[in-house]
Amino acid sequence: MNFSEWFETIVWWLIAVDCCGYNIVAWFGLEWYESKFGKCSRIFPVTKAFGVFYGALVIWLGTALYRAGSPLFGG
Repeated sequence: MNFSEWFETIVWWLIAVDCCGYNIVAWFGLEWYESKFGKCSRIFPVTKAFGVFYGALVIWLGTALYRAGSPLFGG
């Protein structure tokens, strides 16, 4: 396996973890986020709609990489 395949896989997993974290905050921790990051939460609001959109994009990207032969799940 060459460097670009490993790089794409690692970057996809980092984005997938970020997406999971975003959706956890959007669905369950919105009050915590707004109280912890007051000014920042006004500039970068966390919304459920964007969380769903972000999740769909990550799934689409993962599907495209998998169909292109990228080893997302090992192997």
